[in-house]
Formats: sequence, C-alpha cells, structure tokens
Amino acid sequence: MQHEDRFILAGRAARLGIYGNLGLAFIKLFAGIVGRSQAVIADAVNTLSDIITDVVTILSLKIAKKPIDTKHPYGHGKVEAISAFLVGLFIIVTGVFILFSAARSVFTHSYVKPELIALLAAFLTVLAKERMFRYVYKIGREINSPAVMAKARDHRSDVLASFSVIVGVTAARLGYPIFDPIAAGLVSFFIIRIGYFALLNASRQLMDTLPEESTLREITLISEEIKGVEHVHEVKARYAGQFLLVDIKVEADPKITVAKGHDIAVEVRRRIMKKMDNVDDVLVHINPYRKHLPHNHPGTTD
Repeated sequence: MQHEDRFILAGRAARLGIYGNLGLAFIKLFAGIVGRSQAVIADAVNTLSDIITDVVTILSLKIAKKPIDTKHPYGHGKVEAISAFLVGLFIIVTGVFILFSAARSVFTHSYVKPELIALLAAFLTVLAKERMFRYVYKIGREINSPAVMAKARDHRSDVLASFSVIVGVTAARLGYPIFDPIAAGLVSFFIIRIGYFALLNASRQLMDTLPEESTLREITLISEEIKGVEHVHEVKARYAGQFLLVDIKVEADPKITVAKGHDIAVEVRRRIMKKMDNVDDVLVHINPYRKHLPHNHPGTTD
C-alpha cells in the first residue's frame, strides 16, 4: 500500500469519528436531559470528548504525511504517537471527571428514575459505536497506525460503557434509581482503562521500543536470501507512526570491493522495502564476515 493511500484511509476513519460522534452526542445529550439520566449525560460528555480527540487525530495525520525535510530527516511519523498519547490522556481526564460526578450524586442522593428515551439512546449508541469500532479497527490494523488504533479502542470503550448505561438505566427504571449514577461511575472505569492502554502503546513508540520478534525475524530472513550476505549480524527497528525505520548490520566476504559491498547494501534495502510495505527506510551497515559461535543471533552484539 502506498504512503498516500494509508493516510487517505486514516483520514476517512477520523472523519467517520467526527460525524458519528457529533450525531450521537446530540442524541444522548438530549435524551439524557429529557430522560433525566446522569448515566446517559455522562456518556454524552464522553462522546463530546471523542470529537476533540478526533480533531487531534486528523491534525496529527496531516502533519505525519508531510515529506522528509532537512530538520526532520526521519519524517514526521512520531506525531502520530504523540497524538495517541494526548488522546489517551484526554480520555483518562474525561473518565476521572465522570467518576467524581457520579460519586457526588450517589453520596448526595441526587438521582431520579430516568425515562424510556434515555434507555433508547443507550441502545442506539451500542449499535452505532460497535459498527464504528469494527470499521476503524480494520483500517487501523491494515495501516498499522497508532493514532487510528487509539481511536478504535476509544470506540470499543464506548460500546462497553453504553452496556453499563443500559444496565444502570434499566435497573433505575425498575425502581432502583441509585443504579443510574452507579452506571455513570462504571462508564468512567471503562473510559479510564482505554485511556491507559492508549497511553501505554503510544509511550512504547515514543521510547523506540522494538517491534515484535516476528517482524525482526522477517527482516533477517529477507536479508539472508540476498546473494553476498553471509550473515545478519544485528537488526534493530523502531516505529515512526505507521512506518518502521530499520537499522541492520550484515556481513559479507571481506575480500570484496567497497563498490560490491555498496551494491549488496542497496539490494538489502531495496528487498526489505519491497517485501514489507510498512518499512519507510533501511540503514544498512556492511561488516566483514567472520565465523560465529552457534549461540550468536541477530539482535545481539558479538
């Protein structure tokens, strides 16, 4: 998949979030106020916060797709991880706010029996958000975008939160109105949890954590197939948004010319980028080949 195609899909996912959340926020806010449900109002506040994070995601994608320049020789992909981090932080703050509001209602006994419209809004949210999650998650996995995956997880948290709202509002309508603010409190825990994982995944990218072992192994196997590569000495990789930046050390016959060594390095880079479309750049270092003990393997230093 071409770089531009990836950003088109990511932008589509973010715009779906904005339009979908705008509609749901209006419906839930209206239903929560008219239906006198704190849980549904809390869910509406959560959706309004989603709109802000959707805007942050779109802005980050616009920056991330900018071409390499002299001040950013590795591109602008890291801004996606920064965006995902901010989204996660905002989600947590929203969850904490809803939790305190729900707790205050429970302790002050400021709750009433909600109307049917509140329950209908919660059911509508579950159906709409599950469809949004599946669509955005599919795109996020396809393009491996941390910003889009953070939004997909946010949609899934909304589904789980709305289930809590349904249970709470139903119990409240059956004669236990305290369950309405309790449901709002449960919503907050779902929100905080999803924010935590968004922060965790973004932090891993910002800290240049290695990708999965299977990815490093794939890079190694591709390199070992190339004529002239005697041994893959070390493989490192890190994410810059959706894309991987790879550093690899390969060993070749020490008797070959510098020009031949250069040709091998060029082929290693070309082959990796051809077979792994999420690799944005490969830095290849050629070392003279020497025999290795059986326990040596790529990723370690001899």
